[in-house]
Amino acid sequence: MKEWHFGFGRRQILFPESEVQSLYIAGYHNGVHISETLDWCEARAVWLDDGGEGALIIGVDCVALDSGTVGTIRDALKDIPGCQSVNVFATHTHAGPDTLGLWGPVMQDGKNKAYMEALVRAACEAAGEAAAGTHPASLRFGLVKTENMYRDSRYPTVYDENLYQLRFAALDGAPGLRLLFYGAHAESLRGGNTRLSRDYPGLLCDGVAEATGDGAMFLPGAVGGLIMTREFVNASASPVENLKITAGKLVDYALSIAEESETAVSPGMKLCRQPFVVPLDNPVFLAYKALGILKNPSLPFQSATGFGVQTELTLLGLDGLTIAFLPGELFPELASGAAYGDANPEGVNPKPLNEIAAEHGLGRLLIVGLANDELGYIIPPSDFLLNEKTPYLSRTMDRRGEDHYEETNSVGPACAARLADAFAEAAGWLEE
Repeated sequence: MKEWHFGFGRRQILFPESEVQSLYIAGYHNGVHISETLDWCEARAVWLDDGGEGALIIGVDCVALDSGTVGTIRDALKDIPGCQSVNVFATHTHAGPDTLGLWGPVMQDGKNKAYMEALVRAACEAAGEAAAGTHPASLRFGLVKTENMYRDSRYPTVYDENLYQLRFAALDGAPGLRLLFYGAHAESLRGGNTRLSRDYPGLLCDGVAEATGDGAMFLPGAVGGLIMTREFVNASASPVENLKITAGKLVDYALSIAEESETAVSPGMKLCRQPFVVPLDNPVFLAYKALGILKNPSLPFQSATGFGVQTELTLLGLDGLTIAFLPGELFPELASGAAYGDANPEGVNPKPLNEIAAEHGLGRLLIVGLANDELGYIIPPSDFLLNEKTPYLSRTMDRRGEDHYEETNSVGPACAARLADAFAEAAGWLEE
């Protein structure tokens, strides 16, 4: 008889306090050093199985990780008995150190070797703890619609307002575990911040754990486009206050998910890891690869640069649910099929992921972005607009006055279709 088992582990990514100022902060501007520590970033890991082989899900408080770093973590965990899959995602905090190398001085690697070693070590120790200490459990799924929390900085306004929860209740009296899915950039401290912090994902997990006694993990959804939580204090007020208010509201929402509103998830899981190749049209990304900063595998391919990026996605099928681990920052409309931008009328959008999932009977789709790789923004082709004079180097404005910044941090316009094709192939395998 099948039965859910889960394990949970966490480790701080510790770095000498005296050397914190040597780290570049990620997510906004180049060459800006971290000034002090507000709270330490962490790695959290979950083991999940249904009585057979299991899977590890590892969340790291950082802006992003390329597949090179993910591969290092996977290699270190390859001997864990019964582990069929390791998926590593970033919470996308914009208050963490540069873990991609893109935010040091221009065209210089912004990663700190010692910090990256500490990050990998923390992720592996958390994963080892999760795999070694498992508990039989029941599993329930719930959600709550959040109100007046979001800001979409790019036309059209499309986002998923739901906070989703997967809740493991241990059957042996141990603390449970809550997986919290939410689709907004972790930048409550805003662009002027120089303090090291997990931002709202960390405070959300802390608050839920304190109130319930359960472990907690945050998983980012489709955040492209650019989806953020809104500001709750004016610009002259403390950004830390804005962070506390944001996290406090989300904690209250998470705790409002009542047991009677949840649905039981029966034991049973299927996994499909689907490799695919995306044309690398962005010459800036190619330059960072040539400099050895980005570690994503590449190969000769038909594209503007002559290369493609080898990447992957993974689908985890549960009872009536599918969790999609996607390698980048997906525009929400590519999942939902809601309104699309039209700055590039010649661009043809792929079938929405929700529609593909429904065609294959996969149930409700939960997106985990920035997972196992970072391709940057995954943009609908119908709204992919480049600067005519300096494509990918400079942002541009469309006829509405909308800023097309995200294109400068994308591999290219074909990414969305390539991902949808790979998703459909994996969905077909799960359906079998």
